[in-house]
Amino acid sequence: MRKKSIIQTFFATVLFASCGSDDFTIVTGSGNTQSSSGSISGGTMSTMEIGTADITTYDIQLNTAAVSSDIEDANEYSASYKAASEDFVENLLAEDTEGIKKLEITYSGTTASWTYYKKNGTAVIATSATAGNSYSDDDITISLSGAHVTVNAAKKIQYVLGGSTTDGNFKLYSEKKFILDLNGVSMTNKSGAAINIQKGTDGDKRCYMRIVDGTVNTLSDGSTYTTTDGEDEKGVIFSEGKLLISGTGTLNITAQGKHGLVSDDYIYLHAGTNTNISPASGYNGIKANKAIYIAGGAHNIVCSGNAPKGLTCDSLISITGGRTTVINSGVAVYDSSEADYSQPSGLKCDSAIVISGGELYCKSTGNGGKGIRAAKTYTQNGGTVRIITSGSTVGSSGSGNMRQGMNSASSSSDAEPKGLHVGKKSDTSGVITINGGKLIVRCTGGEGAEGIESKNSITINGGMVESYCYDDAVNAAKTLLINGGYVYGYATNNDGIDSNGTITINGGVVFGSGSSTPEDGIDCDQNTFTINGGIVVGIGGSTSTPTSSTSKQASVVTSASLTANSVLALTNGSGECIVAFKIPARYNGTYTMLLSAPGLSTGNTYTFKSGATISGTTFQGVSCDNTTISGGSTAWSYTQSSLVTGGSASGMGGGMPGGGFPF
Repeated sequence: MRKKSIIQTFFATVLFASCGSDDFTIVTGSGNTQSSSGSISGGTMSTMEIGTADITTYDIQLNTAAVSSDIEDANEYSASYKAASEDFVENLLAEDTEGIKKLEITYSGTTASWTYYKKNGTAVIATSATAGNSYSDDDITISLSGAHVTVNAAKKIQYVLGGSTTDGNFKLYSEKKFILDLNGVSMTNKSGAAINIQKGTDGDKRCYMRIVDGTVNTLSDGSTYTTTDGEDEKGVIFSEGKLLISGTGTLNITAQGKHGLVSDDYIYLHAGTNTNISPASGYNGIKANKAIYIAGGAHNIVCSGNAPKGLTCDSLISITGGRTTVINSGVAVYDSSEADYSQPSGLKCDSAIVISGGELYCKSTGNGGKGIRAAKTYTQNGGTVRIITSGSTVGSSGSGNMRQGMNSASSSSDAEPKGLHVGKKSDTSGVITINGGKLIVRCTGGEGAEGIESKNSITINGGMVESYCYDDAVNAAKTLLINGGYVYGYATNNDGIDSNGTITINGGVVFGSGSSTPEDGIDCDQNTFTINGGIVVGIGGSTSTPTSSTSKQASVVTSASLTANSVLALTNGSGECIVAFKIPARYNGTYTMLLSAPGLSTGNTYTFKSGATISGTTFQGVSCDNTTISGGSTAWSYTQSSLVTGGSASGMGGGMPGGGFPF
């Protein structure tokens, strides 16, 4: 959320002090067992940390190494899937009864030669031709012009491309499904796509592209395109139909004029594939209309220029395995026709993104850059996603960035850097759902640089979510629901965890770390804030208060003088640890804390201990399992007289800010 003004904060203070709230109870001095200064210092944690220790420093770099065990995983997956799916080339081979014909093309400099194999009864007839010779029968027509090869096919054919050319291409019109093997081919087309697959008269057909095991294949387009009227030609490899890529060889795509890998239908990257893609400046790495499926393999995409995207699709991006890395140095540019900015992204989809496995790494360094952007939904069921964005906001809220070489605009729009952003400015349809896996985000580009943002709702059912950023670390426009998992939001200059509407926490471990007043550790603008379970820690200049009428688990709100890197523990009457955590290095001085844990209940007395030794399992310094405590001294005690108890650390008496009341 945007920063609260001093006037807003003061007005809120007066409102709470004069009107009171059914959702907040001030504990009087008679309810305390000890009065203390509330200073927290010292202590150690001997724990197993399950969070990301290097969240402020981790980097994302290209990695061309094959993904270990990828093929084994693929074999297990395909054994149950490929029998019913046309996305596997084995299905094509199994259904064919006549034997697929084969055309081998060998490129050499500015010429090409070919050999065509077909059956005559039980015999195989091979027809060969040198450069310049063409061929035609009822099944196929082959035309050559130098090293530019054009094929029209009416049957299922296997094409094999090899050799090297500095000015050639392969263009295909096919009426049937076909196999296209890249067998160590090196090809540059100075006037367009290296591989150009157009529609046959019978409509879209599947291309089973195989990167032959053990080969390296290098393809490039021209800086300018000479196209046929009525035909698209959008990148180094272009297909009007479905493009299904398999094989464990390596495919290198370097674009001079347009995109890298394009389909007007969908693209499927099987396990074991290895691609390295560099689109032309301002263009996209992998682009499809209907869907992009990544089932495995190792994929590296490097983008630059005006508003490029690593992966972009109209309908669906689905990642179930492999390792995909996008490094994007592109910058946001103003589109006068749309009266808005076009922004660079690692992944961009106009509908849904689903991550169910594998590894996805996105790094955007240019101004206005985003890691992942989905217009409607982002769902993560598994896998590991790491995002870094470091560029600044461009536009009305970041006019200072205009001096950094960005296009100026008279519009009130802007382009804010985000880690994961779901939804559009024009509506509130964005939904983020995390069911499992790891989502790790760092977004440090200044005002507007939010880590995880949804224009509607965020639901976290499991997994691990960690966000470190300048602006709000986790932000939902309407609702934030946490049912389980581990959630960490650290904002250097705003709220740690924020909802502009409601917050409900039913379970999990939740730690929100906000900056100084008026920013909050956990904030929902004093809308309904329900805590029914889980371990909840919020530290910041202030906090939103849990709503007692809707909450089932007790919580305490207090302020204390904190010392960086010291340990604070909340214990019950038997000395057992309810919750403990290490004070982040940023905090020195008096801050507001919100604590809630399953061990808290009304009517009992609890003690805050300083300087204790804590052992067990922690998440970002918050104890979450097998916690034991030894030593330490009593900082202060209080009685949980109601479901939501609050006041100052100094005797928990409280009142206005002068007495320690945190609002």
